[in-house]
Amino acid sequence: MLLWLIFALLTAAVLAAVLAPLARPAREAEADAGAQAVYRHQLDELEAERARGLVEPAEAESARIEVSRRLLASAAAADLETAKPSQTRLPGRGPVALAVAVLIPVLTLALYLTHGSPGLPAYPVAGRAQLPPGQAEIGELIARVEARLRQHPEDGDGWDVIAPIYYKLGRFREAAGAYARAAALKGETAQRLAGFAESNVFAADGIVGEEARAAYEKILKIEPGRIEARFWLALAKEQDGKLADALADYRALLAEAPAGAPWREAVESRIADVSRRLAGAEKADPRAPGPSTADVAAAEKLAPEDRARMIAQMVEGLAERLKRDGRDLAGWQRLINAYAVLGRAQDARNALSDARKQFTADETALAALAALAKSLGLGS
Repeated sequence: MLLWLIFALLTAAVLAAVLAPLARPAREAEADAGAQAVYRHQLDELEAERARGLVEPAEAESARIEVSRRLLASAAAADLETAKPSQTRLPGRGPVALAVAVLIPVLTLALYLTHGSPGLPAYPVAGRAQLPPGQAEIGELIARVEARLRQHPEDGDGWDVIAPIYYKLGRFREAAGAYARAAALKGETAQRLAGFAESNVFAADGIVGEEARAAYEKILKIEPGRIEARFWLALAKEQDGKLADALADYRALLAEAPAGAPWREAVESRIADVSRRLAGAEKADPRAPGPSTADVAAAEKLAPEDRARMIAQMVEGLAERLKRDGRDLAGWQRLINAYAVLGRAQDARNALSDARKQFTADETALAALAALAKSLGLGS
C-alpha cells in the first residue's frame, strides 16, 4: 500500500511540472500590465516636475523620450504574447492545471483500491520459504521439506513426499535414503520398495546390488506378478554371470508380455544379447579360457620363471582370443582382473577401454565393466 501512495505522489509531481507552463502566460500578461502602469505614472510625474520648474526642459524631454520608449516596448511585447496561438489566454488556467495534477493520481489510487489488492501481504526474499506450495519454485519446496525433516525426522509423510522428487532430479542416493526412511516409518509397500530399489540401481550405475535384490524379492512377495521386479532380478543374474538362468527368466517374461507392452522391446533386447553371449561362450576355445583369480593364485606357487611364463601365456592367449571375439564380456572381465592382479594397471585400463568399445550400445555390459573397474581401483 505504501508503494502505491509513493507512486501517486510521484505522478502528481510529474503532472505539476508538465502542466506548469499553462499558468505562465497569465502571470506574464499581468507583469506586462503592471510595467505599463508604472511607465505612465513616471510620465505624469515628469510632466508635473517640468511644470513646477524642478527639471530643466532639456532633461525633462530626454527623460520623457526614454520612458516613452520603454512604455512602447512593453506594449509591443504584450501584443506579441497575445498573438501566439499556443499561449492564448484561457480564464482559470492555473486552477485547471492544479486540478488535473491532483485528480489524476487521486483517481488512479481510487481505481486501485476498488479493483486491486492493497491488502495482499508482501513476500520479501527472506520470507519466501513461507510461500504457498502453488507459488513456490521446486528448489524452495525441497528446501522447505528438508528443513522440516531436519527438525522432525520422524515425519514419514515428509520422506514420502521428497523421495520421488529426489528421484526425478537424478539425486538417486538421496532418493534411496528417503524411500528407506519412509518405509521404516510408514511400512514397506510395493511402491516404496520399488522406489528404493530403482534408486539404488541407478546410484550404482546400473548394478543390481544386494539391497536392491532384497527389495525386489520383497516386492514379489507382496505382488508376485510385478514385471519390473522380475526384470531387475533377471538382470542381477545376468550380471552375476548366470546367463542361462537370466535367459530363462527373460523368456518367461516375454511369454507373458501383451502385444503392446512398453517393456516388451527391452526384454527382447536382453534375450538377444544373452543368447549371443551364450553362443559365443560355447564356441570359445576351451584350451584358452583365460586366467581366473584362482589361476593366478595357483601360479604363485611355481618358480618365478615358470610362473611368469605360465601367466604370460594365459594372459596373452586370452587377449588374442578377445581380439577375434570381442563380444565375450566374461572374457574381458577375466583379462582386466588378471592384469590388475599382476600389477599391470595400465594394461588393465587399456583392456577396459577396448572392452567398452565392444559394448558401446549395451548398457548392462557397460554397467558391469564400470562396477569391475571401480572394485579394482581403475576408476569408473
